[in-house]
Amino acid sequence: MTQNKRPFSILLLIVLYSIFTLIALWRATQYASFDILTMGVLPVLVGLLIQARWTKVVLFFHLGLQTLVFVALSTTAAIAYQITPEDVKLEFAGYNISITLAVGVAIALLAIQWWAGLHQKTRAYLNTQGVSTTA
Repeated sequence: MTQNKRPFSILLLIVLYSIFTLIALWRATQYASFDILTMGVLPVLVGLLIQARWTKVVLFFHLGLQTLVFVALSTTAAIAYQITPEDVKLEFAGYNISITLAVGVAIALLAIQWWAGLHQKTRAYLNTQGVSTTA
């Protein structure tokens, strides 16, 4: 079995999903929060690391879910801002976070993931068989 050299887009996804996995595990241990958005990063990371063919399906499912959640939250925030603008704020651990900063980071993370997932080298890498997942 020969291991293909990982393209930059795959390395970028591995780094992002490693960070997302650490955050998901922290969230699961601190808040006992187990949901598909949080824990869904684990199969994506494993698939990227072992170069499994099913990774594309899991990656795009998780990216679609992230995008859907972002659109739903931003729509809810926009409606809430129209009703009571003084109550719309983002707070974490007692600190107020700029909504503009949070939206910018969320859009950037989504755009990077979509770019990397749809990149030609990523598709070619995930179409080649790395580790046999059949018995």
